[in-house]
Amino acid sequence: MRIRRRFAVIIALAAAGALAVAGVAIAATTSTFSFKFSPSTVPKKTYRAGSLSTNLVTHYTNPGNSVPGGAVERTQIYLDKNFKINPGVTPKCSANQLSGQTMKGAMANCKKALVGKGTAQATANGAFNINGCVLLFNGKPKNNHPTLQVFTRVQALNPSRISCANPSSNTQGNTTILLVGELKPATGPYGKVLDVNHITNAAAFPLTIFKTTIKKGNYISARCNAADKTWRMQTTWTYNNNAKKTVKKTQPCAVG
Repeated sequence: MRIRRRFAVIIALAAAGALAVAGVAIAATTSTFSFKFSPSTVPKKTYRAGSLSTNLVTHYTNPGNSVPGGAVERTQIYLDKNFKINPGVTPKCSANQLSGQTMKGAMANCKKALVGKGTAQATANGAFNINGCVLLFNGKPKNNHPTLQVFTRVQALNPSRISCANPSSNTQGNTTILLVGELKPATGPYGKVLDVNHITNAAAFPLTIFKTTIKKGNYISARCNAADKTWRMQTTWTYNNNAKKTVKKTQPCAVG
């Protein structure tokens, strides 16, 4: 009887350990994204100007820039090879024109270089959410590659309230985060990758949501040239413990 009881205890402990491990796996940092290019009906050979919307979301088990796995360090957004970026359609804005600015100041310095807008959210290490507004500016080249200046103005207070309306006159928010996205060549079904690195150096708190739309003349355009009439995008997140997560998404297109 003692042997049976001891064996039962061992089995129970093993089962409990397995559940604990499974719980850790389930609770690990996770990221996902969605995208939409509009219009979805475009020519097959030539390109049609449009807008590209993306929504990146990350959930942390234990958020914090100093916590391994608690923050995103790098984001790489891969664009379908049938998307085209034309950085020559607008003037270019440098980091020193945007650093420390309000939305009003950023627009005063770089309005003609604006190519997109959006919203963002960070977490104050799980204590509360920090809300912000995003302005995307055509940046000056880096390593001979086009860039996007990713300007984010946040209200780092609890409660975090900020309006993103009328950026040309908007002085809301108390902190500016400035990231640089480098548009590098990509391979396979992708033509370019927007590489945003060293995020924790610029953002004091882990980013959880980044939702933007790029639209400015023919800065971004698309054609429907794939045999299966499908656009493909991929995002890879690298966390501050060097772990990675890759998510692939598709969107059907039509020729017209």
